[in-house]
Amino acid sequence: MVLRSRADDDRLVTQVAGICARAQEPLVLLERVAAAVRRHVPYDVAGWLLVDPDTLLINGVYEEDVPRQAQLGLIELELGSHGDDLNKFVDLGRAKVPAAALSATTGGHLERCLRWTRIYDPEGFGDELRTVFRTGAVMWGHACLTRLAEEPWFSRREVDVVARLSPHVAHGIRTGLLLNEEWSEEAHRDDGPGLVVLDDDGGVESATPDALERLGPVEDGRLDGSVVVHEVAAQARALAERCVSGPPAVARARAVTGEWLLVRGTRLAGPAGRTAVLVEPARRSDVAPLLLHLHELTAREREVTQLLLTGMSTADIAQQLWITSETLRGHVKAIFAKLGVGSRVELVARLSHEPRVRSARGS
Repeated sequence: MVLRSRADDDRLVTQVAGICARAQEPLVLLERVAAAVRRHVPYDVAGWLLVDPDTLLINGVYEEDVPRQAQLGLIELELGSHGDDLNKFVDLGRAKVPAAALSATTGGHLERCLRWTRIYDPEGFGDELRTVFRTGAVMWGHACLTRLAEEPWFSRREVDVVARLSPHVAHGIRTGLLLNEEWSEEAHRDDGPGLVVLDDDGGVESATPDALERLGPVEDGRLDGSVVVHEVAAQARALAERCVSGPPAVARARAVTGEWLLVRGTRLAGPAGRTAVLVEPARRSDVAPLLLHLHELTAREREVTQLLLTGMSTADIAQQLWITSETLRGHVKAIFAKLGVGSRVELVARLSHEPRVRSARGS
């Protein structure tokens, strides 16, 4: 197997960031990402999947040579009551690092994993690398890369570089889904995304009413002079042209109405240089990291907060962080005071993802 340098890792991240910065249908995006990753992190079979972020159920698959029976068996184990299985996608979605190799998790004893003994071993497969594509606490898809039994296990370096791709792929999936929506007035939701299209000189070619309402009307200059719109568009252009590396073209901003927004940029296809900027209401989980910074939580307090939001018990949190229960209580007390909450329930209500609800007309 070819040894890769860290410069090669950086080039892969820049390449995938460029792919994800261009508007495209999500399954097409996954196919292109898979081709780039496979050249750098070789594997024999793989499933690249889209999921519903509210239910985590699969709603799209790009598969590479996965035997059908193995595919069905993996789905059954993932959704079944086998809570002791390892590296489940739902657990990776809450983990600090959004990727893991089965060989590392089992300490080299693959037989400790239920799906390896039931599915991979009989099919002649060895190590598995899993990753999730998430923005904040919201998951938009995941991937499962597997090697044959005679191939080397996935290295720590390979896991790390795949983990670095997560926010870019999540951003690409989300923007692709948004742009594939109907933009007619009849289909446009009141709480859905707005759209601004900019040319390469920063001029506004078009904008939907929702975008104008949230960012300000074009005629008084507020939209044309909005820093966040132009910053996000510039980052999307640079990523798509692979002029820079860095985070996806996403920013959190306040609307003129006071609500928090997510502003996303993506490069549009076609000969004319155009960039779409999507403006949507932010979920609480999208804003939570920013709120933690605004309220001046320390790095340890932010770490404790994230663990509290997973539902982990205080005893387990103390054990995982290698601190005493008394020290943990001090952190929790400080967190509650800074965020103005009095209980874990109030903390979750303030920071976690809430389901989106649409009522029938006239109700």
